Amino acid sequence: MPALTPSQADIALRNRCTRWLNGHRPARSMRESLRTLLAQPEADEPLDVYGDGVVLQSLEAEVAGLLGKPAGRFFHKGVAGQLAALRVWCGEGPGPVALHPQGHIAFDEQDAYQALMGLRGLLVGAPDTPFTVAELRALPEKPAVVVVELPLRRGGFRLPDWDALVAISAWCRAEGVRLHLDAARLWESAPHYGRSLAEIAALADSVYVSFYKGLGGLAGSVIAGPQDFVDALTPWKGRLAGNVFTLYPFVLSALAGLRQQLPRMGAYRDRARALAERLTAQAGWRVAPEPPHTNSFQLHLPVAPEPLIDALRAIASERGFWLGARAQASTVIDGGAMVEIVIGDAADGWTDGEAVDALRAAVDRAGGPAAA
Repeated sequence: MPALTPSQADIALRNRCTRWLNGHRPARSMRESLRTLLAQPEADEPLDVYGDGVVLQSLEAEVAGLLGKPAGRFFHKGVAGQLAALRVWCGEGPGPVALHPQGHIAFDEQDAYQALMGLRGLLVGAPDTPFTVAELRALPEKPAVVVVELPLRRGGFRLPDWDALVAISAWCRAEGVRLHLDAARLWESAPHYGRSLAEIAALADSVYVSFYKGLGGLAGSVIAGPQDFVDALTPWKGRLAGNVFTLYPFVLSALAGLRQQLPRMGAYRDRARALAERLTAQAGWRVAPEPPHTNSFQLHLPVAPEPLIDALRAIASERGFWLGARAQASTVIDGGAMVEIVIGDAADGWTDGEAVDALRAAVDRAGGPAAA
């Protein structure tokens, strides 16, 4: 076999561990993952074919119901689903689309909405802060659609205040502007608002939710909204290479996530807050936001990113505790590093004290406080 790439080597190291800091306990092999799919009662049903299947349509209806929307359409990839949604809302025109510069659509998708759909963007909002209705009013022109990411992942998994979100919704409706929620992590956001998924989704015309993040699915998403809107997504699903021959592995894993992970979202958020409190008690360590809004947050550490990554791998090798192998420059601590903490069912395997101790060992190994 060829030599492992760096990312493959990290996966092999992660699989040798017995504890994992972030997310859900990983499947260590394809066989283990397939066993999870086989455990779902729907595994005995026929496969879907080109988007047509009893189990697939049941999943679409279940998610639409959770979101309080008339209909939903499954997409193998959120990028494709949201491109289709923006194109439908903008009709034949170029938009424009108002969105945060740190939002997934603008930042992580390399402006695909512009390059592939010919739409124009109106970037609105400051770094690490959800934008407000006042900032929308100040735009040089009225957008065709406003995109709000819930939560703003690149901004520390931050959520706008409920009143701020309601104000954005009211402005959009008064101005005849469509509101789309880029809500891959809506499941994780609901505990912060203390409202149902449907209450949150009711503020928007359309909503995107993901199955592979907080729910731990293999892949896949749903775009939900009015029936005529969802019907209009269908041709775009084919145009964007989303009409896959069969989707049943994604569908089964989505159902498993809705059953096993969705009920635990409130507990995951509470655990994140408890851990964050312990982390901020360490000298020179910072959490953003404080307290966390969801089950995820940024941890800023007084050590440079590259030696920290090496130290994280060393801790995994020596202690069997996978803390991740990613870090980037901190925007909070000069010369420091930022890592993301995401609480899922893997947290059942360690105490907060054990996690703090392992991270402390990594920081010490990486050279201690970074230069101020």
